[in-house]
Amino acid sequence: MEQVHLLANDSDYEAGAMAEPLACCLHGMDIVNIKAGDRVVVIGGGAIGLLMVQLAKLSGASKVLLSEPVEIRREIGMKVGADAAVNPLHGDLKNQINNSVGSGAIDVVIECVGKNIAVEQAIKIADRGSKILLFSVPSPDAKIELPLFDVFVKELKIFGSFVNPNTQSRATELINSGRLDLKSIITHRFNINEVDKAIEKQMEQDSIKVIVKP
Repeated sequence: MEQVHLLANDSDYEAGAMAEPLACCLHGMDIVNIKAGDRVVVIGGGAIGLLMVQLAKLSGASKVLLSEPVEIRREIGMKVGADAAVNPLHGDLKNQINNSVGSGAIDVVIECVGKNIAVEQAIKIADRGSKILLFSVPSPDAKIELPLFDVFVKELKIFGSFVNPNTQSRATELINSGRLDLKSIITHRFNINEVDKAIEKQMEQDSIKVIVKP
């Protein structure tokens, strides 16, 4: 029974389906340790990025900005609590951040894309003393050129995060609390006979989280 975590009677099963990714996100949040009043940028508005937006707000962040090129994901990002959402393809990202939430320093950058360009953006927009959490799953052979002088001068702190050790029960309790908007992240639903369609839809940009209902 140690591996069984119970949903409350009034918790939605669809929300319960988000327990595993939420547990992973909680582990990442533990590592990066957001403090009350921090300014946070989340790069990537998929399911993970939208969970991170909400967890950053719950952790006390004063401003949370989402960087995401797909419009529907930016819209849902705003719905679930982002203070601003910008398109990184529409001009300099740091300027967009300053124009959207003011020119204060960025304390934490959370990268949730898994592409080199997103990691490079995270390092570029970081300010002196910023913490950068590389949360996405990159290709095993992915490499970037690390601007060592920037790391040195800015005194950057770069973290990785892997799976969800000892956070599953906390994820379940958080779902039971009703303090997260998980339904908005689930954009498409398929029945058990449509698994192939569900997989195809998950690969499309207009989807965020796709679930299969038995």
